[in-house]
Amino acid sequence: MNGSAVKAHTIAPGRPGAPLVLFAHGMEGHWKSWTPLAAHLDQGYRIVSLELPWKAGNDFRWRNRSFGKWLGDGLDMVGARPDVLVAHSFGANAALDLMCALDPRVGSSVALFCPFYRLPRYEVTWRMFERSRETFTAHVGEGVRARLGKRAASLDPEVVDGMVKIALNRAGPLGFAAVFDRYAASADLQLGNVEIPTKVLVGGLDPTLPAESARVLADAMPGATLHTLDRGDHFFHVRYARYAAAEVTGLVEDVRTLPKVGELR
Repeated sequence: MNGSAVKAHTIAPGRPGAPLVLFAHGMEGHWKSWTPLAAHLDQGYRIVSLELPWKAGNDFRWRNRSFGKWLGDGLDMVGARPDVLVAHSFGANAALDLMCALDPRVGSSVALFCPFYRLPRYEVTWRMFERSRETFTAHVGEGVRARLGKRAASLDPEVVDGMVKIALNRAGPLGFAAVFDRYAASADLQLGNVEIPTKVLVGGLDPTLPAESARVLADAMPGATLHTLDRGDHFFHVRYARYAAAEVTGLVEDVRTLPKVGELR
């Protein structure tokens, strides 16, 4: 498997010289999952969504290569550095991998929706493994329901449960193993390298990144700020798309007004 496992989908072509907003989905996600958020952005922006190898229904052969490198392939495809790289969950940690390595391809700023982070003082134990597996299982189910949106209420609960079961079997132990491996490794990220404007965006109801972990993660990055939506869950970028879009727009406006390199301040 090579870079052809990554595709770039244009949601809005943008006007000449427009800001570029680039999306990266999470584990078992879909590039179209960003369309509710994108609908609330200025349609004059150039908006592109990446289809990454950890998409729904993948075969997990991509695990033999760094997930940051896969995201790098997508960044190369776009042909320009994004004004804002917007990434969710597993995709957010792929972005963090590149950010901590000072990879310039991530662009001018980053919005990290619901990343995961292990506090260095927490040892990797079987209890952590089991609790993480339970959270992963719950997230797969919530992901199905978030994608269904208002349709979920009109469907027979048994139908929805069946869809969740299919999604869980599809993700399987390999999906969880990939997520847990990156969660365990996240304690070693060189977060102090991250000086570009970064928003860490978390849901108050999301167990993936508890309040203390979120604060430590954001505080460790000199360019980062923490933003919490108290009523949000792991998929609040879908369920509260207007709020999420406002956060992204704020980053676009901020980086577009920053002085360019070499410009007088």
